[in-house]
Amino acid sequence: MDNFTIFNLQTLAAFLMVFFALRWFILPKVSKLPIREALIPFVFLHGIRYLGMMFMVDNQIYDEFPKDLALTIGVWDYSVAILALITTYALKVKWKYAIPLVWIFNLWGFADLMTALPQASAQEFYNYDIGGIWWMSVIVGPITIISHIYIFIRLFKNLKKK
Repeated sequence: MDNFTIFNLQTLAAFLMVFFALRWFILPKVSKLPIREALIPFVFLHGIRYLGMMFMVDNQIYDEFPKDLALTIGVWDYSVAILALITTYALKVKWKYAIPLVWIFNLWGFADLMTALPQASAQEFYNYDIGGIWWMSVIVGPITIISHIYIFIRLFKNLKKK
């Protein structure tokens, strides 16, 4: 089996695992919570996006990987992580502008993924020595995508209530 197939099978398995964990264990609990409380764990987990800076670390990704793309991924991911922590705090302290901040965070974070993922895939990074970026991509990637989708769903439902 080639690396592309393995990478995609692992990513698919992660998506399924995260989807079913969300549907069976998490949604039954958080769907009953007020929006601010429900969004806290979903926003907070994006604090781990500092891991995207691994693309910028020497010897973590192959030498031919474009340095400008590595910098873009690293800086965008780090900015998402910081924004996630600020937004989590805003939700936790019930700041009146917390929900608009969640919109900003979620749009920024989702745009980051939708920009970086196709560019990194175009580099066929899965065919090179990428160290810890492999597991980060097949685990953290699906978790962050699904959580962004849930956050959007919850935000749009909140708009309908008004």
